Amino acid sequence: MKIVKFADLDKIFVIVLIVLFGACRPTGKAKEDNRLEDKFLVELQAKVPMDDEFELFYRGRDEKFSAERSITVKVKGMEEFQMVTFVFDTLEFPSYIRIDFGKNKAQKEMVFGHLAFRYNDNVHMFSKEEITKYFRTNPGLDIDFNNSKVRTQEIDGKYDPYLSSFDIAYFINKVMLF
Repeated sequence: MKIVKFADLDKIFVIVLIVLFGACRPTGKAKEDNRLEDKFLVELQAKVPMDDEFELFYRGRDEKFSAERSITVKVKGMEEFQMVTFVFDTLEFPSYIRIDFGKNKAQKEMVFGHLAFRYNDNVHMFSKEEITKYFRTNPGLDIDFNNSKVRTQEIDGKYDPYLSSFDIAYFINKVMLF
């Protein structure tokens, strides 16, 4: 019978602790999920071929859109669908949003995937019918929902293509309260 020395037990104990704490360490995904916990998100899935910068403006019922109430996301150009996620830092309950489809005047034709509101595990993904009912484009943005093509253009020397909502408080309440 082999006798285990006290010094050997210390080494075994340290090894067990390293294994346990190493195995229980949160992964990058868990850290990301914690960062987004209890945050309201607006997700836009799209193919954006060239680097760009999308911006979401938000406001209450009796307010105007302003730079102080906006979220900017840098978008890396790629031919695959990607999620452009606007994360609200504070718990805001906007009644209206406006999504600016980039600042890159040379942007090529994009492809629209979907638009969704998310709060923790609650998601509302807008149907094409809901988007055409609750949102409108300005003249600088054309979305063809039959083939999902998105085209932007300069109008009167100004490049500002956007999708603006009517009152969408119902949908926000739906994901935040249910």
